[in-house]
Amino acid sequence: IRRLHTVNLSLPKDCWLRTALQPPGAQAAMCQLVESSAPAALPEAPHDYWVIHGQAYDLASYVAKHPGGVDAILLGRGRDCTELFEQYHVLNNKHLRVLEGYRVSVLPAKLGVNNLNCAIGHLDGKADATAVVGVQQSTAVSRIAHQIDPFYEDVKTMVREHGNTKMSTPFVIVHCLHVVGLFYALRLWYQGAFISAFLLPFFLWVLCAALVHDGGHFALSRNALVNKILNLTAALITNSSGCWYLQHNILHHSYTNLHGKDGDLDSHHPYIRIHPEQSHPSTTVHHVLRLAGHLGMYLLAHIGLTLLSPVTYFRGLMARRKGPVDVKTAQNVQTLAQYHASIVLQVATAGAFYMYPFVRFPFFHACLLTVFPTFMMSVAFMVIAQVSHIQLEAEAPSLELERLHWARRMALTSVDYSQDSYIWSYLTIGLNMQSLHHIIPGVSYTQLTAMYPKYRAICAKHGIKLLERRNLWHALCTHLHTLWLLSKTHTFVEAARKLA
Repeated sequence: IRRLHTVNLSLPKDCWLRTALQPPGAQAAMCQLVESSAPAALPEAPHDYWVIHGQAYDLASYVAKHPGGVDAILLGRGRDCTELFEQYHVLNNKHLRVLEGYRVSVLPAKLGVNNLNCAIGHLDGKADATAVVGVQQSTAVSRIAHQIDPFYEDVKTMVREHGNTKMSTPFVIVHCLHVVGLFYALRLWYQGAFISAFLLPFFLWVLCAALVHDGGHFALSRNALVNKILNLTAALITNSSGCWYLQHNILHHSYTNLHGKDGDLDSHHPYIRIHPEQSHPSTTVHHVLRLAGHLGMYLLAHIGLTLLSPVTYFRGLMARRKGPVDVKTAQNVQTLAQYHASIVLQVATAGAFYMYPFVRFPFFHACLLTVFPTFMMSVAFMVIAQVSHIQLEAEAPSLELERLHWARRMALTSVDYSQDSYIWSYLTIGLNMQSLHHIIPGVSYTQLTAMYPKYRAICAKHGIKLLERRNLWHALCTHLHTLWLLSKTHTFVEAARKLA
């Protein structure tokens, strides 16, 4: 894989400074581009390229032939999808040979620049591909070249030696039993039985959330259609699949804990601060109240996943129809548009879930049937997911994180706990091993427990200190401590002093 150059667009408006981050000991090459009077525009089809390792590829004619399915490959259209490309291609290197047949040359005119002051190394004099697709230009910074990394190569070798990467047979049997339990819980809920308010969220979590997560990562089966059907079906009253693909697969898994890029970090800001680089909400509000408000949001996450996320998509869609929008909005709307029908269906299903009890049962009875399952699902998702990333030890200045190889960054921005327990893997749907999951998301969570001891040894070999907790309670305590510090006015330096 070639060493590549990236664009730093965070510099003054009179110029863009191009820096090449080379491996240790190598001298950085620099050249300057003169900005034109017109901003770079997002290309229209068929020029929606896939940018991988700094090179542009026109894969439109390959989409239907993609072994991983249409949905998987379309996630990278029109954006820099290097991390996504690497994360889902761990079993062999055939994809690199296939990719070479679709490379395209990108002319400087696409950038809207008047001239090139110097040739650009490995792009053969052509303009940088990431700028052509408009990759979050407002927040782009120089990142380390995506060269081959020994750590990631060892992880791939581990996966290949393990063999099966999809859902294990025992878990398939367990999930089949869960289907029976879910239909029974839904029947009780339809009849208005109070016990359904407890049973339904349990099966929604251990079955539906598991299928949405693994299916959304194309990890349930080698058959792309099976992944899609199970994902979309399980998401009807648990999540919005299209919005999940964007916020989770693309923004969170590619830019974990990077301020301004990770969708999970920025989804509640400025109301909630969960990263030291984020600004504070109104300082007139006492920090204890800010913390209480944050924890209160843990009760409403399910509503956000099922109803509010689609609203954001529809707002972006309407804005684009009215006129030009910023590059980031255009990219996100383009990604979500392919899931338009499923988003509409999911919103209708979620709406029916919240309205039906109030039509048939008394008000307080209906509240129990809707509010309690919502609170339980919200708490399960927020507690189990948030404790893995919102930890001061897992948060570092974004500029520093971006100088790491992406696989190393994934290992250092997640907290793991109870990794040797199949029971906790089942109860947390594998989210207790986030650092490994983030490096190989295409591997089912049912396989991670068996892999983790070897993964831990690989990290030790390469000097990577895993962030481990004894159990969920331990992880939750350090998570709450992080929220307490962030509710005050702590920078990275101040937070580090507190931790010391």
